[in-house]
Order: sequence, then structure tokens, then C-alpha cells
Amino acid sequence: SRAASPPSPLWALPEELLLLICSYLDAQALGRLAQVCRRLRFLSSRDVLWRRIARGCLNSGFTQLGTDLAAGIPVKERVKVSQNWRHGRCRRETVLKWKCKQVPSFSPSFLMPWMELDGEYLYLSQAENIQAYHLCAEGTGLQRHPQAIFSGHQEDVCRFVLVNSHIVSGGGDGSIVLHKIHGSYSVKFSAHEQEVNCVDFQGGLIVSGSRDRTAKV
Repeated sequence: SRAASPPSPLWALPEELLLLICSYLDAQALGRLAQVCRRLRFLSSRDVLWRRIARGCLNSGFTQLGTDLAAGIPVKERVKVSQNWRHGRCRRETVLKWKCKQVPSFSPSFLMPWMELDGEYLYLSQAENIQAYHLCAEGTGLQRHPQAIFSGHQEDVCRFVLVNSHIVSGGGDGSIVLHKIHGSYSVKFSAHEQEVNCVDFQGGLIVSGSRDRTAKV
């Protein structure tokens, strides 16, 4: 059998001294060091080595005084995201697909769906419905199937808002629908003669504006 390789003298050094040596490396050198072996990968990923690099990066979670505003996220990952943002590198993938909303014939484009992020859920308009998708752990994406569907319009949802556990939506049919997120309660109002372009809900009042040139409370 082949004789075992003698241990590297590098590992005879205390961890404090290894970290001090690695502190002189830049981001590229630390990344290459992490490819040598698992032990060096673990060592080179320590937050203490990446803090100095992160402070010089765009939006890495550190203030000018060095206060860490995102303590729960590894500093190495923050540097990676910052560098990708700076150099325009991104991962292209389709998270969800939905039906397009055809706008009037005088416009050649399509309307994008309206969406709002609320805690662990993404609310997304799709045709005449609003669907709630649960975000997967650690930001890995969305669940494929919606956990809740809010309906009530006869045409596409043009705009909606989330306020105090309620969803207020305006549709292409001129109606406004009020949903309670955690329940089956909903109310539909025949508000306008044409599509509702904007809607808001504050203090128990619904305010809307429409293509019919009216604003209503």
C-alpha cells in the first residue's frame, strides 16, 4: 500500500497565526485558498478575514464606522454579492411564469403583474387573481404552488395594496375588491366604469383612481 503523506507543517501553527497570515490576502487569493482542501476552505471563510474586504465593498452591510448591520449573513457571501453587482454578473433563471396582460391595441407592450413582498410571502397578480407564494428558506426561491388565491374580478387585476392584513385590489372591470388575508371575508365594490389604475387603503378608507377620469373615496 502507498505510504501516507506526512502532515503539512502548516497545521502545526496555532489558528490565531494562520488567521493572521490569511489576513494579508485579498478576496481572489482567499477564494483560491478555499479550493485547496476542506480545512483551508473552512479557515478562509471566517468572517474575521472578510470584514476588512467587505468594508471596501458596495452595500456589504457595514457602516462607515464599521458597525455590522447584517450580522446573520456570512461576510464572505456579502462580498460575493457586492462584487457580482458591481461587475454586472447575475444568474438568469425563471422563478415563476404567469399569463401576460394584453393592454389596449394602441399600445404594443404588455403590462407586468403587480406584486408586493410581505414577510415570508410574495403576493403576485396573475390575470384576474392575486396569488400568495411562500418564500423558501435561505432565499432559495419560491414554492411552485400558491398557498392562497384571492379572486373576485372579472378582468385582470391592475393594482393592489397590502394594509393591516387586508388586500385591496382594483381591476380592469372597474371594480374594487377587499380581501382579509387570513380568512374568507371579501367585499366587492362596483366603483368605476373603466379600469382602476391606482388604489390605496388607509384608516378604513379606500381611495381609487380610474381611466374614466374619476377619483373616488
